[in-house]
Order: sequence, then C-alpha cells, then structure tokens
Amino acid sequence: MSVGDVTADGRARILADGYRMPVLGLGIWQVPDGPACVDAVRWALELGYRHIDTAQVYGNEESVGRALRESGVPRDEVFITTKFHTERADPVAEAEQSLRRLGVDQVNLYLVHWPQGDPARAWPGMERSRERGLALSIGVSNFSASDLAAVMTAGTIPPVVDQVQFSPVHYRRALLDACRQRGVLAEAYSPLGTGRHLADATVTRVARRVRRSSV
Repeated sequence: MSVGDVTADGRARILADGYRMPVLGLGIWQVPDGPACVDAVRWALELGYRHIDTAQVYGNEESVGRALRESGVPRDEVFITTKFHTERADPVAEAEQSLRRLGVDQVNLYLVHWPQGDPARAWPGMERSRERGLALSIGVSNFSASDLAAVMTAGTIPPVVDQVQFSPVHYRRALLDACRQRGVLAEAYSPLGTGRHLADATVTRVARRVRRSSV
C-alpha cells in the first residue's frame, strides 16, 4: 500500500511510518474536563469509535484516560492523538505529562499544535519523543505548505500527518497537493464546521437519501 491508502476494511489509513490511523475520530476540542468529556469519549468508544483526538491545551487529557479505562476497550484497539502546546519549552517533558494524565505508556500520534512563528523549533523535541517511545508517530497541525517544508528540511524524521481545517467548504487544494508530494497524510478537523455546516443543502440532501437527520 502507498502512503494514505485505505485499509481493506475501509476503516484506517496507512501512515508513512507504517502505522494505521482510523479514518473517523472523535475530536474533543471545547469539551471541558470532567463528566461531560468522560461521557462523550466513553459513549463514542461504545459506538465503535477507535480514534480519540485531544491536546495539552484542551485541558481534558485526564478525562480521556478515565473514559478509556471505564470503557473496557483494550488500549491497543484505540488510537490516541494529543498535541504539543507550543507555548511550552520541551515536547518531551510535555509528552511525559500527557502520558501521566492519560494513564497510558505512549500515544499513537503526537502533533505540534501550531507553527507558532518558527515551524521547526519544536521538531527536534518531537523526534526525541518518538525515539524515546513516548509516541509511535509524530506530525504537525495547522501547518501550511511552507511550514511543512521547513520542518522536513530541518528534521531527520518527517512528519506523517498534517492535521488542518479541511472540508468541502474550506477546500485547500494546494496544501493537499503539498502533503501528497511529501508523503504526509492530510487529516481534516471540523469537516462540518463544528456544526455550522449541518444545515448545508448538500449535507441535508445526503442525510435525506440515507434516511437520517442532518442535525
């Protein structure tokens, strides 16, 4: 399989480093730490979600860990993403704190959350995080094509993912092409605009065709 190919069951993508990332994930941005987050993650796991996306800056990693434990789903069946808070100094130290809060030995994917002025600044620490086994895969988030190029020029381990806002109404063709050319999987967040696009005519038409509500 080539980078980004869908697995035979259609449920995962193949990353450049050979690991599999589930196609559908639950992002918990704006979900406060506590019962609401625990319930959201646990219910998602019960429904069959196998990818949970959090971040240090979200402040809800402890709830993710609690939900995972309460769900009874084996750790090796759940793909966990977290993101380095770029206002902090050391990705390794922050990854260790994330693992403590999550209650796991490693995350599946660790991302630099924002370019934050110098897109390559955090990358040596991200590489060390992977080398120390804190994360299986490393990547970036909210990086432009030029930001991505800067990281790949400066580093020795290329990012396998660039998680960006991407949707039919926010279609970033140039960035998608740049990711493909570099063997980086473009991962979309907020494909329905955190609910803003649920009333879109096309979304409504698709929902009607499959006999579902769009909201």
